[in-house]
Amino acid sequence: MNKQFSILKTGDEVKARIQEMAGEINRDYAGITEEQPLLVLCTLRGAVFFASDLVRAVSIPCELDFIKIKSYQGTRPAGSPIFELGEQINVSGRNVLIVEDIVDTGQTMDTVMHNFADKGAKSIRIAAMLDKPSRRLPHLVGKVEADYVGFSIPDEFVIGWGLDYNEQFRLLPDIMIYHPEHEES
Repeated sequence: MNKQFSILKTGDEVKARIQEMAGEINRDYAGITEEQPLLVLCTLRGAVFFASDLVRAVSIPCELDFIKIKSYQGTRPAGSPIFELGEQINVSGRNVLIVEDIVDTGQTMDTVMHNFADKGAKSIRIAAMLDKPSRRLPHLVGKVEADYVGFSIPDEFVIGWGLDYNEQFRLLPDIMIYHPEHEES
């Protein structure tokens, strides 16, 4: 057994929870019309697997676009999040659902929410595959919370299902805890 990884959530558990989340989103956005579909903004690259499964599971009209925010270097936050893609998306008067792989310190989602609120979004909600509430920065506790959460997890570094470590391990079929201290030489 490879001690570098341990399973946190199996692919089957993730798929089942995505179906449940889709039902919650369908219920909450029941009045959405084809004329003004829900604007789903997927954070690249980590959330792309989650977002594609989630969007296919919802039955309301959706429009999908992408944003890219740089906030991590290795296993540590890299500082203030910065937009690399999507800052100019027109959200004025739109219901926006940000699809994120993981809400950790809350800094990235705080940046994104302020950006799109300032640009006139009608509503902004967050769907996160994973949430680490124990890592939330003190000034963001209660302020940055995902509206739809796949799983709340402990403060572990996780990979797989789109999550990476320096661009590696995204394609693992399960959500795994990564133990870099056990890397094979």
